[in-house]
Amino acid sequence: MSQVSEIKCPHCGKWTLWNGSVDDRCLYCDEFLEPQRFSREIEKKIADEVKKENDYFAIKPGDGLFKRRVKRFFNSFRWAVYYLEIAFFIFITLLLVLLSLMAA
Repeated sequence: MSQVSEIKCPHCGKWTLWNGSVDDRCLYCDEFLEPQRFSREIEKKIADEVKKENDYFAIKPGDGLFKRRVKRFFNSFRWAVYYLEIAFFIFITLLLVLLSLMAA
């Protein structure tokens, strides 16, 4: 369902076919037709991979379905506990501030 159109190559200046995808290349000079968009997509992929690797329970390609689900659950549970701790400390801080204002 991709529509083919033409775009002028930013490198060689010739008109070439373009499908609208990130990794389209010029037919003449074999350079990317949208280098900024391509590099942005690659950076986003790398950032996602780094984020996945920094999880407490890293999901490896060799893990089975059950093991992946358990690791995802524990990673999500870890973040939920982290945010609950932050909310608890904010609540206690506000409670202490209100108590100190009422005592004055």
